[in-house]
Amino acid sequence: MTSGGSGPFCALCGEHATETVEPPRRTLARGLDPSDQSYSVTVILPDIALCAEHALELRQGERHVGWCDDPRCRTYGELGGPSGCGSPYEKLGPSRRT
Repeated sequence: MTSGGSGPFCALCGEHATETVEPPRRTLARGLDPSDQSYSVTVILPDIALCAEHALELRQGERHVGWCDDPRCRTYGELGGPSGCGSPYEKLGPSRRT
């Protein structure tokens, strides 16, 4: 479901996005030794496009955005909901950017 017009669309409802939100970084993998924190792979995801209503709900903690990392999708959506490929949208980690 998307609205008419060009530009980005809300990741949660498909309406025209009015703002973008910086997502947190995700640690994808650590070294072979879990106690060795000197090696990790961090993924920086694209900004999350949201309509004004969903951006407000996200800021207030009423709505949660997830990410599907399946190569067929790699999109945002409602946390826990099914993505386009059928995998559930997974939780994004806490932001570590300053």
